[in-house]
Amino acid sequence: MTFVEPSILWGALAVAIPIAIHFWHQKRGTLLPWAATQWLTEKNQQQSRGLRLDNVPLLILRCLLLLLLAVLLAQPLLNWSPKDTTRQRIHLVQPSALVTANFRFELDEAARKGERIYWANETPEPYSETSNGANQAGDLNPLRLQTALDKLPVSDVDNTELHLYVVNDPSLADVPAITVPAHFRLHSLIDSAGRPRPFLTANSGKRLFVDRNGQLTSATTSGPDLTLQPNPVHSGPLRVLTAYKTTPERQTVRAALAALAQVYDLPLAVDDQPVANVTYDWVLTDQLPPASQPTSASKTLYTVSGIDQTPTSTNVVFTGESLTPQTSERVAGGQLPEWLGEQLVQHYGLLTSREPLDLQALNARFVPTTRHTTTHQAAVQNTLFLLILILLIVERGLALTKNA
Repeated sequence: MTFVEPSILWGALAVAIPIAIHFWHQKRGTLLPWAATQWLTEKNQQQSRGLRLDNVPLLILRCLLLLLLAVLLAQPLLNWSPKDTTRQRIHLVQPSALVTANFRFELDEAARKGERIYWANETPEPYSETSNGANQAGDLNPLRLQTALDKLPVSDVDNTELHLYVVNDPSLADVPAITVPAHFRLHSLIDSAGRPRPFLTANSGKRLFVDRNGQLTSATTSGPDLTLQPNPVHSGPLRVLTAYKTTPERQTVRAALAALAQVYDLPLAVDDQPVANVTYDWVLTDQLPPASQPTSASKTLYTVSGIDQTPTSTNVVFTGESLTPQTSERVAGGQLPEWLGEQLVQHYGLLTSREPLDLQALNARFVPTTRHTTTHQAAVQNTLFLLILILLIVERGLALTKNA
């Protein structure tokens, strides 16, 4: 037997209440000494010392009522399914040509045995090699996967064994957990090629991208184990505006930009004053962006120092401190160039690809759970409620009869 709310079972300790009231009820009378009957009752008083249990059936009924009430509120679930029942297998496949190609033998074997196979779409569709699911891109959406699991046409979950075929995608870590049936097997694979990564153009024909170790790299080629997108997210020099009221802050930021450009061969065209008819890719300033400019739709990155404010757009960053060695630990510790590089990487989405989960983290994403039908649960609840009602009627009858 399992319970939906097992913590409520602690309420069964309330069974001590009727027992305490029972003994208190026996002691509530006050003895009045009377000399004429002292010698007649002395013998009986000596024999009746200690605790006595009167109306034992009534006490048992009251204790049983409290115990059943605690069990009822804890919502018990009984599993009456036979232990030797053969489980039916059902297969759920991520819509991806890579998945179907890698697990072709398992899926063909399941189809030969007549086992049901579905695509993991929002509405599960029967699997076939010629259906649209086999030609989809293969991006794994954990919310869509959970919807497919919930909508599987399964009549008896307890006697069903689910086989799930997916790519080991880091997006699975974006949700707390994915619930699956109690009898569950995961078949996963790692996309060694991975999705093509975005990049920026750099000097001398180089490309600026994030490698497999998560490091910002400037190189002419990405290497055999990494694929870049066919076109850069930005080509040509980055137009940068450093609009500061104070000269020290402007000099500090320009020095950090020069270091960033030197390390990564990044082409930067920096202006101290705005030039007419020029759209800047990056504005570093100590002033709020113009309210008239639609920053949420703009491709310009704003880095605003000296203002502590919650940004209303993804392309506006507030530092909360002035970027000088006297006012910023980031500047004093020489971390400003690295921090500016991180802002650039996030703005242009260079860090969109993440490494796959390790085996332990991947298995932890899927939480097996036993799902009982509402009809089964309602039958147990109704039976307990009827039993409590009968015991309550019997208890009230005994209490009125014995005046207890």
